[in-house]
Amino acid sequence: MNHQSYSDIFTASSAMPSASEETLIVSPGLETNSLLDSIYAATVEEIGSNKFMKTYCTNLERLSIQAHLTAGVISASQSNLVGTASSIASPGMDELFSSLGGSAHEEYIVEAFLENADKLEDLIKTLLALEYWRDNVLFRKHEGIKVESEKDDEVEFEIEGGERGVLDAYDSLNDVDGGEEADNSGATKGLASLLATNGNTLRGAFVLHSETTIVSMLNLVFYKGIPPAFLEGDGDQFLLSLVDYCARHLVFLGTPEGANTALRRQKSPLSAANLSTYLATRSRLDEVQDSVYDESYKTAVAAASLSRYLCENSSDLPASIVSRMLEVHDWPLLMVPLIEEPPWTRRRQVEQKVDNIATTKIVWEKFNDNNEWSEVFPKDLLVLTKAEAQPWLALFHLTTSKVCRESYGLDEFRKAQLMRLRRYIHEALTDQLPVLQEVARYLDELSILGVPVVGGGVHRPSSNASSSGLLLQRVDSLREIVIGHKSIHDDDHLDSIVKLQWDEIYSHVTDSTDIELKRVALEVYDGPGSDGDEFGEYSH
Repeated sequence: MNHQSYSDIFTASSAMPSASEETLIVSPGLETNSLLDSIYAATVEEIGSNKFMKTYCTNLERLSIQAHLTAGVISASQSNLVGTASSIASPGMDELFSSLGGSAHEEYIVEAFLENADKLEDLIKTLLALEYWRDNVLFRKHEGIKVESEKDDEVEFEIEGGERGVLDAYDSLNDVDGGEEADNSGATKGLASLLATNGNTLRGAFVLHSETTIVSMLNLVFYKGIPPAFLEGDGDQFLLSLVDYCARHLVFLGTPEGANTALRRQKSPLSAANLSTYLATRSRLDEVQDSVYDESYKTAVAAASLSRYLCENSSDLPASIVSRMLEVHDWPLLMVPLIEEPPWTRRRQVEQKVDNIATTKIVWEKFNDNNEWSEVFPKDLLVLTKAEAQPWLALFHLTTSKVCRESYGLDEFRKAQLMRLRRYIHEALTDQLPVLQEVARYLDELSILGVPVVGGGVHRPSSNASSSGLLLQRVDSLREIVIGHKSIHDDDHLDSIVKLQWDEIYSHVTDSTDIELKRVALEVYDGPGSDGDEFGEYSH
């Protein structure tokens, strides 16, 4: 069920890329199909290869930019009542599309993906491979980074400029899912130290960014609804993997700053002076680590939008997938910390000069549609951004749709957690999202509803009775197939992947000689007509 009448302005598909609106990145027809045909399901061992770089860092990036550009034009043409700064149509876009046999009001790239469901499956398989590579191959889970170089160690981490340690905020790599602080006692065993030594930090950064690109592309597709191919036969295994993937990122966003270094870096950034010092003294290994932190956050924000689209179409999902969302991962409660402590809003102290006198001031900032933090004036603090609206819209569907209300078992704990949200639903919020009046009504009814104590079963409105029945849970077999090993933390398996990737991919190229990086620079960011002189900026 799509509520486009109220939610289009809060949809990720109306976010515009920074590219000029006069530029057609990918033309309809032959070029779109050619780029689409290049997409394949990359294995963990292939992450970062030349084929991977061309397919995901160049071809898919171009498709994604064009798809968001087209969606922005469509959003602008339909936003007669509400306009946004990020979706202002260019007068010449219709003529440009028409001259190439297309229309600015046809989401031809999204339609091409929907017509080629196997390519969507390839995207999801590659997404799972990238997540596993980031968490377990690049850096090991719960793995510390030893900053000081050891005498008998061939890796010199300080070759790029001394020790780190500007502030505790940039301490060793934390578990990117938001867990315990890493142990600093040992040297890194993952691929990152090899990339740092050889000078592959930029290739690593683009590989990490491709995960964000895939999630953003899936957002545009799932905005149209659940792809029919995923609702037939074994297609629901891809939905199960997506539900699990989104749940892991919702947990990441909801983990407090104290236990989540990546989020702490976003919400409590360094001052301008300290940032300058840090950038001047960080090592190559720090560069890889910084890319992990930044892309983990951006990917999680995109995954929050994808979660909302899955919730919006919950009535179309198989019962096992709905149960996975509600009973296994408890999505309604995962939305609570995203509303109480929004990970896309921060308050910080900045330096300024008034009459040549250095002073400081407190500013509020929000993470905007261009994946950047921008200042928000106090009078606009209650104005929702797209990121802020996603958990609210997800919660609307989770609490008011018939299928979710019948499947979600309530007890005293869940009731208490959900009731914490009632105070946040006020007139300024419902003016922007009128559907939240239904959420307020649900919470008001919930406040007087009697539910079982924790451990005493759950209340299901469909039967008006309590139940403590046990259900069999499905295993994410697709993820096991993608990983290629049942134990995701098996050291021998991970060591073999690191050795294989180093021997066959990364040891043969550095950022300064990387042809694939030049391809990205020319075809994605500078256009086909560039002379390539600017590629020198990417050299170490």
